[in-house]
Amino acid sequence: MNDAIKATVRTTFKDIGIYRYKYLEMIENWLSRPEIIIIKGVRRSGKSTILKQIASRLRKAVYVNFDDYRLLPYLNIDLLEEIIKTYRDAKYFFFDEIQKIPKFESWLRTHYDIKSHKKFIISGSNISLLSPKLGTVLTGRNITFEIFPLNYQEFKAFKGGSFEQYIKFGGFPEIVLEKNEEKKMQLLMQYFNDILLRDILEKHQIAPTQQFKAMAQYIIANTGLKISANKLAKELGINSRTAENYLSHMVDAYLIFEVPYFSYSAKTKYLADRASKYYCIDNGLTSALSAKTNKGHLFEAITAQALRRNNQELYYWSGKKEVDFIQKQTAYQVSLTTINESAFSELKECFKHIEKTVAITPNNFEKNF
Repeated sequence: MNDAIKATVRTTFKDIGIYRYKYLEMIENWLSRPEIIIIKGVRRSGKSTILKQIASRLRKAVYVNFDDYRLLPYLNIDLLEEIIKTYRDAKYFFFDEIQKIPKFESWLRTHYDIKSHKKFIISGSNISLLSPKLGTVLTGRNITFEIFPLNYQEFKAFKGGSFEQYIKFGGFPEIVLEKNEEKKMQLLMQYFNDILLRDILEKHQIAPTQQFKAMAQYIIANTGLKISANKLAKELGINSRTAENYLSHMVDAYLIFEVPYFSYSAKTKYLADRASKYYCIDNGLTSALSAKTNKGHLFEAITAQALRRNNQELYYWSGKKEVDFIQKQTAYQVSLTTINESAFSELKECFKHIEKTVAITPNNFEKNF
């Protein structure tokens, strides 16, 4: 192994930050099994730190970040093979941003199937970490975990400040640890630009356009926006298929997430008043991209983000009034002040499976999440 490659490989770990024990415990429970562990999440959410934290608690662990510029000339399967041969005594291999290696899935499957007794923990910044053509290669051979910016309990553990600070600046770990508000905003703008460039434009080989950036800024600045691909296409002067792809790429990069209208009919998604709502993955990005933020919208967004972390389908519904969120058999209504519960009654008349209704205000947010 040449010196440039060897300099990027870590076998000892220092300065590994504040432990996020919720994720560590979930992931470490699977270390004794053969499945490949896949860790996904938005850029800067703390995936690399969590990988290093787990590696630091193990013997014979190797960590490589394929985003390291020194590896650019070597990003192919031969590099993976060289790492395995050089560190043949290691048992655990942590491969960060592994999607940089073309066809890595087939390589992993081969090592899994030959029972090489190596444990692979891989990460990336896209929901569709596995390529469309090769995504089925690892079916039945992996277990996936999603990493999100800090929830409110973690925010407090990081000594991030008041609930008002959490609502405004969100939970990206480095943003929470930075005390200067001007620097927070500058870092958040850099996060936005990096995600657009590296996780969307480069990944999908899209030519950078002011049009696409303006669309992304608009959706994030207006978190909770109800909009369809058709409407976006008309506003941007592009075809609806392109607009749909743009939205899909933003979701894939964990920049935003979709909350569709709740219905038993698939046709409703094509109705203008039943368009999906889109929330930013973190309020810090919304605050950085908004000329003026609406606290009510930001509070609704952190509730959506808290529900999104449950890894269960999330919807909204509207009749005469709107119900903010539905998850499984529970409906949620969100407000900074008092909750008008009449929408709950209308919803339960239409859908008998709703068993529980929850009113979320700043006074009980922590109790519920």
